[in-house]
Amino acid sequence: MICDFKLPQYFAHSAVLLLTSFAICVNVLPAKAMSVQPIVLDMRSSGGGNGSQLTVINDAAKPLPVEIVVSRIELNENGETTAQPAGDEFLIFPPQAMVAAGATQNFRIQWVGDPQIKQSQSYVFSVNQVPVKMPAGKSGVQVVFNFATVVNVAPPSGQSAINLVSTGLGKDDKGKPRPTVTVKNPGNIHAKLTDATIKLSGNSWTETLRPEQLRQVMGVGLIQPGKTRKFLLPVDVPTNVTQVTASIDYKHVK
Repeated sequence: MICDFKLPQYFAHSAVLLLTSFAICVNVLPAKAMSVQPIVLDMRSSGGGNGSQLTVINDAAKPLPVEIVVSRIELNENGETTAQPAGDEFLIFPPQAMVAAGATQNFRIQWVGDPQIKQSQSYVFSVNQVPVKMPAGKSGVQVVFNFATVVNVAPPSGQSAINLVSTGLGKDDKGKPRPTVTVKNPGNIHAKLTDATIKLSGNSWTETLRPEQLRQVMGVGLIQPGKTRKFLLPVDVPTNVTQVTASIDYKHVK
């Protein structure tokens, strides 16, 4: 799975060896570990959609102490994230828990912020394994896990859209040419590129990426209200293609 945006460094714990497996970006888990569901939550600031839950599953053979830390995030065009600690916009119960071996723990989430927000706000709920205090006189390296769920809170009314700004050609981390699309969401509700159908073409070559395909190979694809995002699409481009055109079919969310 390709990560479509980068989280800031301070999500990592510096006091222990941390293996960070952000669920929004990575789909590789050890055989015995913690997992969190869902990886993305869409909520409303008022009405029946202002509450939901996160589920933590402990597949390990030992109890798992976990806590939830919430940060509000903003994404720039390249998907780089700035984050700051959230205020008291959410009520989380329980805020911490000891999840028994092989057990499941549900965390209830309730939006208690402004019910009349003007545009969507995005948060990262970092579900952290709490390091266990070492016995006196003993030392060692602890490996803890940290998962992240993206929570988007939309206003009571409005819409989202994905407008195509430009297309181009870029390269992935292995140097392979890939098509790029730059898009903008002019609405006041967040949009996700993974909800769209993208048609690409160039020099008699065509490719169609449907939502189910995009969800498998991309991250969240989040486009915040009023923001522009540039995405590198995971599609092989024939060598004779030097220019790509694209169209995006997206159902507006109201």
